[in-house]
Formats: sequence, structure tokens, C-alpha cells
Amino acid sequence: MKSLLVLISLFFTVDLYCQTNIYDLTLTTSDAQYHKMDEYQGRRIWISILPATHSAEDSAYLSRIDSIGLSKKGKFVTIVVPSYEEGYLKDSLNTLMQWYRLSLDSSIIITQPLYTHRSSGIQQNSLFDWLTHTEKNMHFDFEIKGAGSMFFINEQGVLYGVFGGEAKWSNRLLNHVMK
Repeated sequence: MKSLLVLISLFFTVDLYCQTNIYDLTLTTSDAQYHKMDEYQGRRIWISILPATHSAEDSAYLSRIDSIGLSKKGKFVTIVVPSYEEGYLKDSLNTLMQWYRLSLDSSIIITQPLYTHRSSGIQQNSLFDWLTHTEKNMHFDFEIKGAGSMFFINEQGVLYGVFGGEAKWSNRLLNHVMK
């Protein structure tokens, strides 16, 4: 009986580990290419939510992502995500995707638009379900509150940094996480 309980608890522990592994998740790029996150195993990953408007401030934000993405090219895989909850409409999507592609280096991965917010419930993309729930990522419970929200995953697949869209690029902690 005791060994049966040990076996059952081992099964649930292994099952829990499998459910919380980012490398089992997938994403689809803006050009409809399907990628498993395990392609980036052993590398740090930076994921950021893109703006859905085309203002001067948003252009500056894209320029900053491009600049940092290029300077950290060997250190980070940079993934940027259009979020439906940030105002993406199918009518404006082509225009926004063209703007992103013109503003960002080709090494920066642009995904197809996703449901990113926890409040989206079952529509929330599985990657963002993992990023925003402690029981999945084992570290952070986080509700995305706008464009500019950022997530940092280390070489072992551990979520080690989360910043809201209000975080300033001059923030010491943000700069430390990006080293």
C-alpha cells in the first residue's frame, strides 16, 4: 500500500513537471511558421507585448526593442507578441504587421496575434497561460496590463523576470535582468 502511494505521488509529480515545462509549448510566427519552444532551449528568452497603435511613443518602443534585440542577439531570443486584448482588429492587423516588420530586425520573432491576458480565460494562449500563472511557471502570478509587458526566461526554462508595461527602460532591475 505504501509503495502504491509513493508510485501515485511520483506519477503526479512527473505529470506536474510536464505541465509546467515551457519547452513543451509552441508558438506560430507572423509568417505562419510553427515552432516548439524547445528550439530555444539553452538560451535566454525575452518575450514582450507589442503596442496596437502607431504613435510616436509606440514607434520609440519598437525602436528600443529592435536596438536591445540586436545588441542581445547572442544572449537572448527576442519574441514579440501582438495581443488581441491590446486592441488588435483583423482590419488593422496587416498594417500593424508591416509596421512591425519594417521596425524590427529579422532576428526578432514576431508571433501571430494571441490572446495574452488571464482574463481571456480559455482563449488565453498556452504560452501566456504558462507565463501568467504561478502553478504553471512556479514563480509569478501576473496579469498583463498593456503593451510593453515583458517576460524573461533563463537557459534552464525558468521564468525569472516579469515587468509590466509601465516599467521604464532605465529601471535598474530591468537592466540587471537584461544583462
